[in-house]
Amino acid sequence: MRKLVFLVMCMWSLGTFAQDGCETSKYVSLGLSMGNGGEFLTNSYNSLEFGIVKHDVALGLSLGRGNFKGMFRSDDVIENYFYELRVTPSFPLGYFNVNAIFGLGAYFNTPNSFIEYGIGFSQSYKSIGYGISFSNWDGVNYISPCISYNF
Repeated sequence: MRKLVFLVMCMWSLGTFAQDGCETSKYVSLGLSMGNGGEFLTNSYNSLEFGIVKHDVALGLSLGRGNFKGMFRSDDVIENYFYELRVTPSFPLGYFNVNAIFGLGAYFNTPNSFIEYGIGFSQSYKSIGYGISFSNWDGVNYISPCISYNF
């Protein structure tokens, strides 16, 4: 499954960003992902994503922490934090945009990697975007509201 997600990510990225003549914009996005079941502190994570958009395809680098438990404590370790490369094509559907989510990432200083796949719905007003997504991240289902700033 990881190879398939990675192949789809590469195909969409190369096909989109190899084209000339279209404006490229940048964005930063803040998200909160809440898992299904269990305690909020251990089944939720936050992330900050930086990326570019061209032809309605976003290519972003997401950074975050795997859960909130023990965050900001003196014994917090880098292995609790992750990075993820994400490709998100967007398709207009009436008032909203529908987003397909494909991601591949890992935790810092560990050999563990993970994939993310899902669907989202978003809308923009001037430079502000907002939305919600439903995804499977590292084998767990999440619902994630997010807000972004496009510049």
